[in-house]
Amino acid sequence: MLLFLACHSPAPDSAAPEVTYYEDVRPIVDTTCTRCHSDGGLAFSLQDPEQAVSMASAIAAAVSEGRMPPPAPDPECRDYADSERFVLSDADKETLIAWADAGAPLGDEADAPAVSADPLTSLAPYDVELYATQSYAPSFPGGEQNDYRCYLLDVGNTEKTWIRGMQAIIDNPTIVHHVVLFQPDGTDDLWDEGDPHDGFSCSGLGQGNWSTLGAWGPGANPTVLPDGIGIPLEAGSQVILQMHYFNSYDGAESETDQTGYGLLFTDDVEWEATNYAAGPTSIHIAAGDDDAVARQSYSWGEDAQILAVWPHMHLLGSGFEETLSRDGEDTCLLRMNDWSFHNQVTANLLEPVTIESGDRLKIACHYDNSAENPAQYNDPPQDVSFGEGTEDEMCFGFTLIATPVAR
Repeated sequence: MLLFLACHSPAPDSAAPEVTYYEDVRPIVDTTCTRCHSDGGLAFSLQDPEQAVSMASAIAAAVSEGRMPPPAPDPECRDYADSERFVLSDADKETLIAWADAGAPLGDEADAPAVSADPLTSLAPYDVELYATQSYAPSFPGGEQNDYRCYLLDVGNTEKTWIRGMQAIIDNPTIVHHVVLFQPDGTDDLWDEGDPHDGFSCSGLGQGNWSTLGAWGPGANPTVLPDGIGIPLEAGSQVILQMHYFNSYDGAESETDQTGYGLLFTDDVEWEATNYAAGPTSIHIAAGDDDAVARQSYSWGEDAQILAVWPHMHLLGSGFEETLSRDGEDTCLLRMNDWSFHNQVTANLLEPVTIESGDRLKIACHYDNSAENPAQYNDPPQDVSFGEGTEDEMCFGFTLIATPVAR
């Protein structure tokens, strides 16, 4: 009887299938990690199998502790284009950890599944590329941390056109804090003597009646507008390319940069887009406060469509939320439960959100000014307020709004 039971007892569960680099890990790398961890990227390449294997334990630790991927907008709030590039699913995290725990086997390259087209990383070739006329060496006299440099640039369009896509072309990311593309109102005379095409000192918040066309911070992705929507540029337009350089390390004053902006145009538009810089300029973050909050609320005056949101804070940021409020009910537009200055993602919404006259647009920025914040740059922590410099703070949701084109 015992022999019968032994022969017919259920077989033990078969071993779980082996998790390998080529079959299981490489597809995750190609989708989510390569905008930084690629050949020629900002960090070591995970497309190199040997490099990936050598870093397997570090990868598992970074994923399990939530340090990688860096903070990004939560698609559960509002999904946006290429969100899979920025957010790892729980299943993908488990795969990476299981692979490291198994000793990081490579497997057979022949088992690698076909990978869909690379996620959007560049809009090139552009219809026009706008650059400073020459390389610039930032000046940081007397220990100054910030240098703002602006350039008046000719777009070269002989007829009215519409921007349908834009992307900063970063030359030297070690010193570029952020880039803003403004459109002057045509009446400004605010630059130093000399040719403004060659560059002039300027305010970090823009000058005169400049309107914001687009902005970039570290980690930001291109802005791509839906079909039929564009940002207008009148014939013969000029734009202001504003550079903010930050003295982030000894020797930064010897660096040079010639960053630019690439634009794509269209003439087929039914909606006109405008970039709206929403957020408070009255900010006070007390030393030691681990959850200071800055808020701003706006009453909206016309029916429109919200297309994209680019959140912007500095080093002490710890969370961000932008909501639409109608009749006392809030609709989430963008939420970040954490923040990294080095991963400022533009959320190009998959579906535009209608904002109606009488609605309210609300911004909330959270900051951690405690000594425990790994991004803390003051020892001991100091009071911090609103300002242009990296050692100050900001709270902006650059919100792309579209209204019907007047016919």
